[in-house]
Amino acid sequence: MDKFKLVSLVKSEDKIITQETDLCICVGSNGFTFSLISNYKLKALGEFITDLNSDITSVMTNLKACFNSIDIRLFNFANIKVIIQTPKNIFVPYKLYDNSKTKEYIRSVALVSGSEIILENISERLDIVSIFTIPMQQHSGIKILMPKTKFVSAQQVMAEYGFEISKLTGNSAVLLKRDNSCDLVIFKANQFTYGNSFTFSNENDMIYNIIFAFEQLGVDTEEVTFLITGQEYSNDEKQILRKYIKNVSYANPMEDVKVGLEFDGINLQNYFLTLVK
Repeated sequence: MDKFKLVSLVKSEDKIITQETDLCICVGSNGFTFSLISNYKLKALGEFITDLNSDITSVMTNLKACFNSIDIRLFNFANIKVIIQTPKNIFVPYKLYDNSKTKEYIRSVALVSGSEIILENISERLDIVSIFTIPMQQHSGIKILMPKTKFVSAQQVMAEYGFEISKLTGNSAVLLKRDNSCDLVIFKANQFTYGNSFTFSNENDMIYNIIFAFEQLGVDTEEVTFLITGQEYSNDEKQILRKYIKNVSYANPMEDVKVGLEFDGINLQNYFLTLVK
């Protein structure tokens, strides 16, 4: 019995030369999305439902089976990036970062269990260190199967994208929706100021958390470029966002990637994290 389900797969070419291609995987609560990009051209997008949260062997077996089903059997890609969507995440300015205090940093904002690994990743673009957690079995299973994997937090990807936007707009924010939670990053006057996750039960919960963050930072909702991405937003969610925030629009995940006609009709916002550089 298969332990995975292929939700969607679109390719621009049947034959993909893995050694010349970058693989990016975004791990979710019940599976993952992925992209294959070569020379800034999108080669494939896909989504699988599978369990990547159990034991190490199962993580390896399920991940390998998913890619084998679409004729990818060797993980000799040019680069492999795995994006972790976790609420247990904190940013520390690089100049202030002390690697002997990594556990202290993350434990100041979240409870960390013994089954989690704490990772850190330097963002040269932002001059910060992203510290985040990942389940130990998930990390080990992926790393054994794909040794050259670089793990990155979703909020770091969002912040680096937001940094480029802030160069042009000053105050800016990026909101990524995933199931009943959101990640939010905010730039105030071109400076990365805020990164956090929150859960919500309806559109009123969503806007409350966003407005509260803006008020704490002293950011005027009339003077911020607010970009939304991730899973599809309901009409009620979009309406309330535009009611309280003046400039709301969708993020553009295609700024750095050439996307062919084969991907017309695909909701690229759902693959945002795997597409932006």
